Amino acid sequence: MSYAEPDIVVDFAAGDEVVPLTHSTVTADPLQSGFLWYTPPMAAIPETHQDSGATWSIAGHDYQVLAMTLPPGEQVVTEIGTFVFGSPELQTKVDLTLCARASVWEGCQRILGGESCVKVLLVNGGATEGFVGITPNFPAKIMPLQFGKHISPDTSLIAQKGVYLSHVGDVTVGCDMDTSPITCCCAGLGCFRQKITGTTPSLAFLNAGGTIVYKQLHDQETITVDTTSIIAMEETVQMGIVPNGRCCTMAFGGECCFSTTLTGPGKVFLQSMSFYKFQQAVQQTVVEEKDRGGPNTDLLNNL
Repeated sequence: MSYAEPDIVVDFAAGDEVVPLTHSTVTADPLQSGFLWYTPPMAAIPETHQDSGATWSIAGHDYQVLAMTLPPGEQVVTEIGTFVFGSPELQTKVDLTLCARASVWEGCQRILGGESCVKVLLVNGGATEGFVGITPNFPAKIMPLQFGKHISPDTSLIAQKGVYLSHVGDVTVGCDMDTSPITCCCAGLGCFRQKITGTTPSLAFLNAGGTIVYKQLHDQETITVDTTSIIAMEETVQMGIVPNGRCCTMAFGGECCFSTTLTGPGKVFLQSMSFYKFQQAVQQTVVEEKDRGGPNTDLLNNL
């Protein structure tokens, strides 16, 4: 049985809580798995939202653009290389966190968490309202999350390195240390995990590839996920590992030796095509083309 697209959209920005835009959860979750599906806005019908004092919209389906209005003197903080367009009065500034005594520790935490120590500030230097457009640095969808609404109050996010895109309001990107040797080595997020902290109603924009799903885990509820599929999770979620079968399966099954387990309570956000998987797919294609000696071999050798 198929459903029309408006019936299966889960909008992270609309409404008082994160709920599917339907009266029946069967439509949003036909298999009753507990996973809800995030479908980005259709390119022809971008939706406008106003949160944390900013008016913004996300346009496109896969290679998306986040457009935002900026009142005079206001700014949006983003990672390097994401700027697409802006109003004539828009000023680009940088915050070199390692060069100021007050922010050295913040810069170190950003590096350990997988982000650059440089923060890009897009500031409206004019006397009238301006605008700005930004986009991820790789093929990805943009996922808006508001602290206090989509993320439980007084709760931080533990995120995959590289998923942070931008934020509005009081948001800090740092790191969290995983003190378990087992999950450090085998759970996929490493010893230092990216930690995104914000105050209500600050807004963080994350980028993720493929299809995005999320699930609210109840207390002691556990799911097993592919290590590279994790976008982010609330800090109340506990990580673990489980072997992917026996020795032969680990060696030849193509799923690594271990998968990651996530135990509630808390929300988890997953993606079907992480940047790592995208890189691996492109790299494999390039290697195979070079080995065949195809018509693009010279170009690939130059790359």
